[in-house]
Amino acid sequence: MKDGVPERKANRLATYNYSQSGVYFITICSKNKRCTFGTIVGGGVPDAPRTRLSPTDKIVARQLGNMIVFYPHVRIEKYVVMPNHIHLLIAIQQGPSGASRTHLRPKKPGLAPVGLRNAPAGAAPPTSARASQVIPMFISTLKRLTNKTAGHALWQRRYYDHIIRSPDDYNTIWHYIDTNPAKWAQDTRYVTDFPDPVRRPGCCTNKEVTQMSRYFTKTLAALEPYTPGEQLKLPDLVKLNANENPYPPAPGVAAAVAGAVPGLRLYSDLTEAALCAAIARHCGVQPENILCGNGSDENLLLALRAFCDETHPLAFADITYSFYPVLCDLLHIPQHVILVEEDFSLDLSKYHGLNETIVIANPNAPTTLLQPVAAIEEVVRTNPDSIVIVDEAYIDFAGPNASCVPLTKKYDNVIVVQTFSKSHNLAGARVGFCVANPELIADMNRIKFSYSPYNVNSLSHAAAVAAMEDENYFRDTVGKICATRADTMTKLRERGFTGPDSATNFLFVTTSRMPCKQIFERLRQKGVLIRYFSAPRLSDYLRITIGTPEQMQRFFEELDLILG
Repeated sequence: MKDGVPERKANRLATYNYSQSGVYFITICSKNKRCTFGTIVGGGVPDAPRTRLSPTDKIVARQLGNMIVFYPHVRIEKYVVMPNHIHLLIAIQQGPSGASRTHLRPKKPGLAPVGLRNAPAGAAPPTSARASQVIPMFISTLKRLTNKTAGHALWQRRYYDHIIRSPDDYNTIWHYIDTNPAKWAQDTRYVTDFPDPVRRPGCCTNKEVTQMSRYFTKTLAALEPYTPGEQLKLPDLVKLNANENPYPPAPGVAAAVAGAVPGLRLYSDLTEAALCAAIARHCGVQPENILCGNGSDENLLLALRAFCDETHPLAFADITYSFYPVLCDLLHIPQHVILVEEDFSLDLSKYHGLNETIVIANPNAPTTLLQPVAAIEEVVRTNPDSIVIVDEAYIDFAGPNASCVPLTKKYDNVIVVQTFSKSHNLAGARVGFCVANPELIADMNRIKFSYSPYNVNSLSHAAAVAAMEDENYFRDTVGKICATRADTMTKLRERGFTGPDSATNFLFVTTSRMPCKQIFERLRQKGVLIRYFSAPRLSDYLRITIGTPEQMQRFFEELDLILG
């Protein structure tokens, strides 16, 4: 017994059956006990000690949420991710041998598990082991999948367990997990965001984290905001990092905006009637099928706020638009992260029958890959009681008949989100829209009118109408970008780069000639911006937005000097 907590045994008792119904307290430490998962911050008044998450910590937390897919009979009752270890309270509800559910239940609310609900029964664990080794098997799978996502080994070999044998024991452990950040903070060597921190050996510092005031809500203390591409304002800059359109807006946009200026003394149109009508004509639907937003990001926020909550997770790929997990963290939505395949493709069969809200970026970012409409329709069909959101920010670069908009006429549970930022040359206007059944549109409008009824301003409204009505200019610029895309990919392959054929206005490529981070940094020094991701599985890749032929020529001139 130490600090009121029962002794935990290394690995497992030799003769104990770890598949039987019961509750287990598990501790797993990071490799070499390095503080790779975050830092403990706070400790002042009224700032309680807490873990400030690192990107690695988020990998661990999300994978914990995925574990029920592989082990539907195992429930994570409570957990905490600390800087160099995790504590888990795990219940085996019904093992492979048919053991009954545990009678031990929490006596008070705690940290809600990220765990998934309504996971498919009978999902096979990815780790082969004897049926009597459920707990070791569970831990082995967790370690392997988090290591795979992170791209390196996160854990030390051994772990520690304690078998919960009574309700009092259960409550002691529950309290211990709750107070673990505070116990860490009692060590005077801990890393703090207060003056004169002393570094714990092996710990990461939090210098890279923006300092928050003591008034910032503690419920969002661990929120990691979305990181957009750099927006530098430099002369002679070639900006290929933010997937913007390199061509100016349609010729009629400037006049339309000028015509809207006198009306700025009035609030904008609540219904966005003219814009909805223009979009409806373009998409072949009715105006009541359209909802406009402040960029497609707001439409995504409205959809998630309307169709997700603490009990209804959002399922999405582990490599996709990074705004999805940010929205989940902001709105306190559990996340079901589904791993993409080794070649970055999506196995959409993993999305069948989830009974969760699903979002699929199609084409996907940053991988550029497109899923056929028929494959997405099967996801929609097999989840009749859940919303499927198809994020089509880049769909106009994917060729004909690639959009899932027709599915909105056939199914009442699909929402298609698009934007004016890419193919309609209006990134700075911040206009997006979604297409869906009128009842879903009404649901999202209920959210919109509750916090931002005038979400599309008058100038942006006028610009978007003019851009949408100029179909010839739209088709011309899209055609130019697709032609330059093909030419750029050919030239990159000639220089030893590889990557998939793109269905977007950008390329996703890698090379063995030089580390991609080094290429990114040296191009930046020359005034050419592309995108580099340090995230696991992406650190060997670059994302290159397609610019004008002149911009791409400059890009290749500088690239050739770098590569020699």
